[in-house]
Amino acid sequence: MITVEALPALAGDCLWVEWDDGERRRRMLVDGGTVRAGSALAERLDRQPVDERDFELVVCTHLDDDHIGGLLTLLTSPPEGFSTRDLWFNGHHHLLPSDLLGKPKAEQLTALLSKAGTPWNSAAGGRAIAVPTDASAPLPVIDLPGLTLTLLSPTWDRLTALRDDWDTWKAEQRRKAGEERPGPSDLLGPSQRAEEIPWQRLARAYTPDTAPGNGSSIAFCAEHSGDGSRVLFTGDAHAEVVAASLRRLAPDGGFRADLCKVAHHGSAHNTSPDLLDVLDCDQWLITTNGGHRVRGEEARYRPGEGAHPSLRAMARLIFGARRPTLWFNHRVPSTERYGDELLQDRFGFLARYPRRGATGIELVVAPGRVSRAGAADGAD
Repeated sequence: MITVEALPALAGDCLWVEWDDGERRRRMLVDGGTVRAGSALAERLDRQPVDERDFELVVCTHLDDDHIGGLLTLLTSPPEGFSTRDLWFNGHHHLLPSDLLGKPKAEQLTALLSKAGTPWNSAAGGRAIAVPTDASAPLPVIDLPGLTLTLLSPTWDRLTALRDDWDTWKAEQRRKAGEERPGPSDLLGPSQRAEEIPWQRLARAYTPDTAPGNGSSIAFCAEHSGDGSRVLFTGDAHAEVVAASLRRLAPDGGFRADLCKVAHHGSAHNTSPDLLDVLDCDQWLITTNGGHRVRGEEARYRPGEGAHPSLRAMARLIFGARRPTLWFNHRVPSTERYGDELLQDRFGFLARYPRRGATGIELVVAPGRVSRAGAADGAD
């Protein structure tokens, strides 16, 4: 089994992952949330015994503030006993000519890693963590004790997009940095009744993510060596890259995943129909507290809410699998709507949230089954 704890990382990702290799418990950390959300990671580490703060791997999927911020806090002042055998992070020196500087937080992380001598991209011999663009080439496979990771994203062409379109990327990051605040945007007023939303039409409306920063996101499948349970960790990756990698593994589709972390916090542009076609998965983890205020057409149906998760992405998930379960790590208006039992009955899905008074959500993943940690089933 694999345990995935989605910490309350506000608008970002911070996933604490554990598994048993037959001898002892192992750990992996995927992203750290925003700087503000770093307190959630710090509190989780405080609850961890000092002699159990060693990690097999820490992954910074990409350079966005809502993934890198909490890791900066962690690595600036690591708690007693903290260590990692490898840290994945594609820094600017992996991607860009030496005369170009990276984003300030990426520069900070680069400096921290260099100064501390932390093992850095050791799995790739110190080079970038990347998937060969050539579709005939095998996907990189990394073995951890008791867990096998198959890299799905980024491809080299997506990484070089950072070099070729750096100014566009920086503008996108500035926009996101200005909008990462959860603020009161998800608390400002009632949205329209869910029954009035054109779910079927929204499910069909798809345009891909083109942000180079998200295209550089590390994504991988983690498979337990004992029972074969599988979890997809997608960061903010482009759906087209992940789908193409999965088709290398399952050319006819039907790649089994017991749990998939929905990319980019449920953005409309990172969960494509093609990705859902290649996947055999009905358990979806959505990590967001709403984020910045929704704009565009969706604002007509839910004024005042946070933009994530998108109605479009959720509609695709709802219609793309047989009775899917949506797991949320925050209970806010933009996620709460899916708790409507009439809506669940109408479209045949389930929604699960942190328990009342709890922060974040912890899931136990076994082959063909996902349950809340400490519970016999997924019920509240």
